[in-house]
Amino acid sequence: MGSIQREQKRNRGCAQSKNGCIASSLATRNSSPCQPDVYFLDGKKMRYLGPDLPEDIWRHIHFLLPMQDAARLGCVSHSFLQSWRCYPSLTFTNKTMCSKENLRTVGWNVIRDYTHKIHCVLANHSGAGVRKFKLEYYAPCDAVSCHQLNSWLKMAVTPGIEELDFTLFSKEAPFDFPCKLLSDQSQDSIQHLRLFNCGLHPTFQLGFRRLKMLQLCTVRITDDELGCLLSNSFALEHLQLLHCDDIIHLEIPSLLQRLKFLEVFECSNLHVIENKAPNISRFRFGGYEEQLSLGESLKMKNMMLHHNCAISHAVENLPPCVPNLLSLTICSTCEKINVPVVSSKFLHLKFLSIQFFGGYFNRDYDYLFLVSYFDAAPSMEKFVLYVKRQCKYESFQGDPSSLRRMPDHCHKKLESVKITGFCPQKSMVELTCHILKNVRSLKSLTLDPSPVNNRCSGNILDNGCPPLETAYIREAHRTILAIRTYIEGEVPPTVTLSVLEPCARCHAL
Repeated sequence: MGSIQREQKRNRGCAQSKNGCIASSLATRNSSPCQPDVYFLDGKKMRYLGPDLPEDIWRHIHFLLPMQDAARLGCVSHSFLQSWRCYPSLTFTNKTMCSKENLRTVGWNVIRDYTHKIHCVLANHSGAGVRKFKLEYYAPCDAVSCHQLNSWLKMAVTPGIEELDFTLFSKEAPFDFPCKLLSDQSQDSIQHLRLFNCGLHPTFQLGFRRLKMLQLCTVRITDDELGCLLSNSFALEHLQLLHCDDIIHLEIPSLLQRLKFLEVFECSNLHVIENKAPNISRFRFGGYEEQLSLGESLKMKNMMLHHNCAISHAVENLPPCVPNLLSLTICSTCEKINVPVVSSKFLHLKFLSIQFFGGYFNRDYDYLFLVSYFDAAPSMEKFVLYVKRQCKYESFQGDPSSLRRMPDHCHKKLESVKITGFCPQKSMVELTCHILKNVRSLKSLTLDPSPVNNRCSGNILDNGCPPLETAYIREAHRTILAIRTYIEGEVPPTVTLSVLEPCARCHAL
């Protein structure tokens, strides 16, 4: 009795400790899951008299709890001990285990404590029944750590696992993910695989019969090795390759009939992307201007391009390749001075976003040439222009009659235009005036002189707007005066003009 009382006191203390604290004696308790719980209150022996539910109902309730609460309940309850040992969702992250610390900046003692907590949890879990396993590892990846990681992964990656998310933050000795774990019976159940900062070197074909999502970020994997992963992944729907610098020629095989989403971002040595999958509807690409062979892209609806001269590339090459495109986002860091004339049309395009992230070419860039996009997209309903930061430019202060005018053309579908980072550069004023005079369907025009894409709500609990230098804040106020001088008088009564002033909370002078 005394030992039980001591255990109850210790478990109550454990429940109030930091997230993830698991009693080390958890593995020694082997009570039947059907046995009623016994505890002591004021020195008296008490027995739980709650509803008499079937064991599978209690287990289901237990599995619905967050991992920390489920582990604590396994500590203080005989009835839930066995169900904890096959708890299906194990998540070991900075947030779940050490929410008050930033493990990327703290010292070794905190990281060692974090690692010890993970060891305690896994040592007292049977490994059976794991459906979801997420692990963030922060310790230096030496021989001891590699052995520890391999043992943890071996315990968790078992037949029946559906989601595996592994992140290694160490920048020291590289760690290669043990591919054999994926070649056993787990390949028949895994549906979501995400790996970050490790090597993946399969020497044989992996038959992921149910894999739907594959995300590889900063993973060392070659063209042929990636082919081993994709060759039998017939159920794959979502593929992301981020900073995978060993890939040179990316070929998406035609057997991936279910693939709907493809993202390739900053794979620095990539030269060719060759797509043969016929049903991709969303494509995101960031990096250098590459040779893109999209194959049959009749089902492509949503596309994002982020590379040098992306605007010119899109104008010259995209319309014939993606005739049914509905949404296009173009991010460019360096651009030709003028946009080439659009020879083909995006007949079905409804949303267009153009984002300038470089500052050096903005001074001379002729924004009025963007009008050609309106002609090329007769079905466009919303246009967004974002200019991150301007280098020094010549502010227009002349006679409004000197502003250039493009040939009159009635745009019948465009209803909403937003320009973030608006400035009184002459060509940008000309673009805005053209929109007001020629877009008869326009309902709203929003001009934001602050070069920030995300504003706070003004709520004191909000994190606030991105920081902005004082010079840009002053320039934003000068821009508002220019809008009143050159723009407001051109606004027809059917259009709502919204001019966003710098945030009074975050960007006050």
